[in-house]
Amino acid sequence: MTTSDVDSPGSAARPLVAAHEVSKVFGSRAGEVRAVENVSMHIGVGETVGVVGESGSGKSTLARLLMGLQPCTSGRVEFDGQDLATVPGKELRVLRQRMQMVFQNPFGSLLPHYSAVANVMEPLRLHGRGTKTSRREQADALLEMVGIHPGFGELYPSQFSGGQQQRIAIARALALEPDLLVCDEPTSSLDVSIQAQILALLGELRQKLGLSCLFISHNLAVVERLADRVAVMSQGRIVEEGPTERLFEAPEHPYTRQLLGAVLPVTM
Repeated sequence: MTTSDVDSPGSAARPLVAAHEVSKVFGSRAGEVRAVENVSMHIGVGETVGVVGESGSGKSTLARLLMGLQPCTSGRVEFDGQDLATVPGKELRVLRQRMQMVFQNPFGSLLPHYSAVANVMEPLRLHGRGTKTSRREQADALLEMVGIHPGFGELYPSQFSGGQQQRIAIARALALEPDLLVCDEPTSSLDVSIQAQILALLGELRQKLGLSCLFISHNLAVVERLADRVAVMSQGRIVEEGPTERLFEAPEHPYTRQLLGAVLPVTM
């Protein structure tokens, strides 16, 4: 980790990532689509922020803007105080190593012709980290950290269950020791009992590694388990944001109340 310590998660004095009135407009034959419109938010060092909304609300587009994977149409995103739009290409590639993503479909995100341990080693190899021996040692340690016995490291993704595949994907996302972990619906393709296990794992890793997290979901019950704060998105805008407990106990926006009425339970 390269970001300095702060007194508490989400400290306003030291946001790790901050969006300032960002918008993203896509053009098409049918006209413009405003995927994200005038959104401002931040994620503090060590804080987990949940972003919740229905499909098409702009959640995933906002995540890509925060990671600098897509340019903003207007507004700006800062990571650790640096405007992503003005960071030179080589420095941006280095900066992006500090932001990693866990995707919805673990099998689709893993390299199927690579073993589990090779999948975890691949980011280290691509970025020239360590030696082959040290990369293997680090990958074994990461697999063990997420609950995959290193003895199974030579198996291929297809030989693991969906929950185990997501654990491998999380290990790979942690290989470069990121400061920010973006989780885009990481449990939505899993059975309810497995969802709870993955959420528990992410909570443990957040505490152990001091991670900042952006957790995207359509289900408020999922983010309730992890998030310090929740932002509710609808039609590209944040319609309500606040501490998780407050938002669940006294939601102010009708759309938030609608989402709470459709909560799907997550049980151990």
